[in-house]
Amino acid sequence: MTFTHPWLLLLLILPGAWVALSWRSTRRRVPLVLKGLSLAAILGAFAEPVMILPQTKIAEVVLIDTSASIDARALQSASATAQTILERKGRNWVKIVPFENGIRNLRPAELAGSLHLEPVSLEQTTGTNLEAALTGSMAAIPAGYLPRLLLISDGNENEGSTVRAIAQMQSLQVPVDTIPVGGKPGPELRLESVSLPQEAYSGEEIPLAIDLTAPAATSAVLDIHAENKVLGHQTVDLHAGRNTVRANVRIKSSGIAGIAGKLTTPAQGEVRFEDAIRLRRARVLYLSDDPAGADSNLLSALTQANMEISRDAGELDKDLSAFELVILNNLDLNSISLARKAKLEEYVKNGGGLLLIGGERQVYKEDKQMDALDRALPAKLAPPDIPKGTCVALIIDKSSSMEGRKIELARLSAIGVVDHLRPSDTIGVLIFDNSFQWAVPMRRAEDKSLIKRLISGITPDGGTQIAPALTEAYHRVVPSNATYKHIVLLTDGISEEGDSIDLAREAAQHDITISTVGLGQDVNRSYLEKVAATSGGRSYFLNEPAGLEQILLKDVETYSGSTAIEKALTPIVAEKSDVLENVDMENAPPLRGYARFIAKPGADTLLAINKARRDPLYVRWQYGLGRAAVFTSDAKSRWAQAWVSWPGFDKFWTNLARDLLLHTTPSEAVAGYDSANGDLIVSYRLASETREPAPNPVLYVLGPKGFHETIELKKSADRFYQGRLHVGALTGLFRVRPETESPAFPEIGLYRNQPELDDRGVNDSLLKEISQATGGRYNPTLSEVFDTGGRRNWVSWQLWPACLAFAVALGIAELIARKWSGLIGRVFRPALRAA
Repeated sequence: MTFTHPWLLLLLILPGAWVALSWRSTRRRVPLVLKGLSLAAILGAFAEPVMILPQTKIAEVVLIDTSASIDARALQSASATAQTILERKGRNWVKIVPFENGIRNLRPAELAGSLHLEPVSLEQTTGTNLEAALTGSMAAIPAGYLPRLLLISDGNENEGSTVRAIAQMQSLQVPVDTIPVGGKPGPELRLESVSLPQEAYSGEEIPLAIDLTAPAATSAVLDIHAENKVLGHQTVDLHAGRNTVRANVRIKSSGIAGIAGKLTTPAQGEVRFEDAIRLRRARVLYLSDDPAGADSNLLSALTQANMEISRDAGELDKDLSAFELVILNNLDLNSISLARKAKLEEYVKNGGGLLLIGGERQVYKEDKQMDALDRALPAKLAPPDIPKGTCVALIIDKSSSMEGRKIELARLSAIGVVDHLRPSDTIGVLIFDNSFQWAVPMRRAEDKSLIKRLISGITPDGGTQIAPALTEAYHRVVPSNATYKHIVLLTDGISEEGDSIDLAREAAQHDITISTVGLGQDVNRSYLEKVAATSGGRSYFLNEPAGLEQILLKDVETYSGSTAIEKALTPIVAEKSDVLENVDMENAPPLRGYARFIAKPGADTLLAINKARRDPLYVRWQYGLGRAAVFTSDAKSRWAQAWVSWPGFDKFWTNLARDLLLHTTPSEAVAGYDSANGDLIVSYRLASETREPAPNPVLYVLGPKGFHETIELKKSADRFYQGRLHVGALTGLFRVRPETESPAFPEIGLYRNQPELDDRGVNDSLLKEISQATGGRYNPTLSEVFDTGGRRNWVSWQLWPACLAFAVALGIAELIARKWSGLIGRVFRPALRAA
């Protein structure tokens, strides 16, 4: 025993002297002694006596490795060991501490019933850190106990430093016992390679090929997940030797995504893989002349496929590389300027996708069938049926009001129509005022010079009588066996209607179309519109005759050059293709029409119309770096009325669009990891046609655990840029993206695999080293866990509280002793008197 203030012990003389002096003068000597001892105890407490006593109770921290390298069977064994230790702890102190890359608390589910620790997934941790487990657990040990650690692990360390941890345990004189648990067995399966595209479109199927070697034939289960969602679960059969397992996955998000997978066998172990892929949303330029809402089913299918639709025709004058696909739906191709056609051809050559959906507006024009757009398409419009030709009747008002500029332009317009016709076509020019006469009687358009001279001789005179002239022209056109029959009425005056509407209705029944052209303000507009609409033609109105020639020529071209064939037809699969996968084209309903095209040599006709003519319904080809295709029917309720409600409609158009998407990029982008320096390296090699930026773009790196840094990009060679950023030992998915979206510097990603994937078996040598260096035991029995090994822990006990307690007890005893005789007298004296 020792005293903190030993000099206070000299004061003990005072209560002793006081007792001695008072001994003779008092008869209550017991209370006197008790009070003296009480004062002595108080003075002893002020001296703060301390007693050193041995302590042999153990404070045992059981560290259990629950990282991903520990299999379920080994973790179950470790949990049973820890449960037994808890049950045998006796007066010792025990704490169970699970750890992975750091220590953690027990989860409620792990404490339900008997102890059963749960393994951690790769998404929840980055590895195994023995240093963090050993040093972090020391704070939990209470004072007064012999500290001891029990490490239950496979010894596979991939983070931290065990050397530092051993040194700290030695300095603290804390022995560490180690119990090895079986880590995951080395796989008998051997992963050779994983093939995954660097980038893909959002929502499209991504092909995945896994090459591996199996020692014997077996079955396996392939699990694939990304973005915390299960993408696939399938059973595959493996044969002995080299195997290739193929799968297709679909991810609807955009940006950089991590794809992870696991192939598990019953007896040959498992192999894991992880990688990153860039997903981008396909941008589609969609141009259509269909009425509003007619193409809603087609647009809905493309939108549901996660494609971004633009309908601005002005984009044709801009940089088309902003789009992955251009769709031209039911457009009159002759209305597109040559400059725009040239841009479309160049766009396809550079890797873009082009889809033409025919529709009823396709018009054949013999001298304009080899322009830039036609060169890019895999099929060309078929000419009308040449042997039967076209029959055109022009009815020209030659009344006196047509004198001057009007009649001159009317003659030029008629001559332009003649130039458009083929020798097999029939032409007639009927002129009228109060009466009518044939300036050019109905005849073949063989001697065009003669016909033009007859037209040039037309002169204005007289009034305006339309109905008789219209009737005359109709009766001359009806007997013709031409493929197309068309009448054009040109007037600048007002006339009685007569039976013109009935005649127009009869003309429609005989497949004769009538178009009307009104010049100036003095025309019966409603009458001309009604005649045209009733027969299926068009009506035009001009205040000035300047545009007459273009209108008249275009109208005749439209009604004499259409390649549309309207009849019920059944699509035929002409060639098997991935484009038709899961579409069930064999059970597709019939279509009601198509525009006749001729497939070009080298093009692939995937769908045809009928067995006899084999007209293409869907034809595609590779043109330069891109793809172009033609669908000769339509995607609306005119010809595809039964298709829009067909279950395969959405899948068909989605497959067609994705098959044509741009699959080239303006730059080659690569991300890598320098393991020697712990640096992330990104490099961009720009294509020759890509414009170089000024200044260099700002890039951001987003990584695991909230990592967010900028990376400096430097130009190290012509059209080559590179950047480097230190990321250390971080593992997981890194995304590198520009501050503003740039086709030349696209977002790229890198997935650094978890080291836990490579940890197999037990590192016995490391576990033995930890035990030997710290004075612990390797693989002790459970009876040895609480064995002190002769160690004692000397504990200082402060006795001053006991002295004060003793003084208080003596004070109470002294009080009782002094009052004892009085108490006895009060209790027993009345009883004695009564007796």
